[in-house]
Amino acid sequence: MKRSISNDDNRRQKANPAQLQATLNVIPAYTWYAAPSGGLTFVNKRTADYVGLPEDHPLRFGIDIGAQWDAHIALLHPDDHEESRKVWSTCLRTGEAGEVSFRVRDAQGGYRWFLSRAEPLRASDGTLLQWVGVNLDIEELKRAEQALRENERRYREAQLELAHANRVAAMGQLTASIAHEVNQPITAAVTYALAARRFLSAEPPNFREVDDALSLIVKEGNRAGEVIERIRALIKKVPARKDAVAIDDAMLEVIALTRTELVNNSVSVQTQFAEGLPRVQGDRVQLQQVMLNLIVNAIQAMSGIGEGARELQISIDAVPSEGGVRVGVRDTGPGLSPESLSRPFEPFYTTKPEGMGMGLSICRSIIEAHGGRLWAIPCEPQGALFQFTIPAT
Repeated sequence: MKRSISNDDNRRQKANPAQLQATLNVIPAYTWYAAPSGGLTFVNKRTADYVGLPEDHPLRFGIDIGAQWDAHIALLHPDDHEESRKVWSTCLRTGEAGEVSFRVRDAQGGYRWFLSRAEPLRASDGTLLQWVGVNLDIEELKRAEQALRENERRYREAQLELAHANRVAAMGQLTASIAHEVNQPITAAVTYALAARRFLSAEPPNFREVDDALSLIVKEGNRAGEVIERIRALIKKVPARKDAVAIDDAMLEVIALTRTELVNNSVSVQTQFAEGLPRVQGDRVQLQQVMLNLIVNAIQAMSGIGEGARELQISIDAVPSEGGVRVGVRDTGPGLSPESLSRPFEPFYTTKPEGMGMGLSICRSIIEAHGGRLWAIPCEPQGALFQFTIPAT
C-alpha cells in the first residue's frame, strides 16, 4: 500500500486542507500557514482569538487573502519590526526554515513574547507547497530572565517559573519536528484515501483493498492524535504530582518526540532497558522535561563534530542498593574534562552562545526534589555520560 505522493496527489492535498486545519486547531500552540509567496493563508483558532480576528474572517477558514508580510507587521511591537521582516525575507528568498522572537499585540492591545518558527512544506518533487509555522508563547521565559537579572534574592521563585519556560524553550527548538510529525500521518491518510477511491472505482470494485486502506487511515488518524497528546503533555503547565511512573515508557515517549531532530542531525539511538523495572514515584512531566533536556543537549553536543559516528545510548536499569532506577544518556560528542564535571550544573554556566545556562541546573533541582541524584561522567575515547537515579515507589 505504500507509495510516494505524486504531483496530482499533492495538488489534491493542497486543495483540501481540512485535515491539516483541524489538526492545527487542536495543537496547544499558535499555528498558521502561508502561501509560497509569503501571503498568510490560515491561522488556527488559538491565534485568531488571540489577535481578535472576527469569527467570519477568511484566515480562520484557510482562504488566501493575498496579503503579504507588510499587512500583518502592524500586529508586532514596533521595536521588533525590522528583525522580523529580515528573518521572513530570508526564508522567502532561500526557501529554508527560520525562527525569530517578537512581541505580538493581543485583542486588548497588550503584548506578549513569542518564539516563531516557519518550516517549508514541500511536495515529493521539491516544489514548495506552503509555509507551516508555530508560535510558542515565551512571555514567562522573558519575565523570568528579567527577574533573575534584577534581583538574585528572588532566584528560587524565578527558577520555578523558569522550569516551565525552559520546557517551552526546548519545545521551541523542536517546532520543525512538531510540524513534520503532525504532517506525516495527515499526508499518509490522504494517500490511503485516494487509493481507496481508485479501488472503489475499479471494475469490479476491489473491496478488500478498500478495507485495508480504511484500516490504515484509522491507524494514521490515531497516530496523529498520539503526537498531539505527547506535545500537550510536555508543554502544558501543571502542578507537581507524585504518581507511580513507568520510567521506560516515559523515556520512549520523549525519544519518539525527538525522532525527527535525531534524524536531521544524523544521530543513531541505541536503547538498553532492563526488564521488570520498578515504577518510580514522581511527576511524569517533570521527569520527561529532564530526559528531553539531556537528549537535546546530547544532540547539540554531537552536531559540532565533523566526522565520526554520532551515537546516542540510552540505558535504564534497577539499582537495588539505592532502592530505585538509574537512567543514563551517553553521547559521542566532544565530552567533558574531569575537572569540569560539576560546572555544567552551575546556574548560568553554558557553552552555547544562545544558552542561558539554566537547563541542567533546573534538571538537577527536579531530580533532587524527587529524592534522586544527577551527575556527569567523561567517556573514552570521547563523549559524556549523564546519569540520574530516582527512588522506586
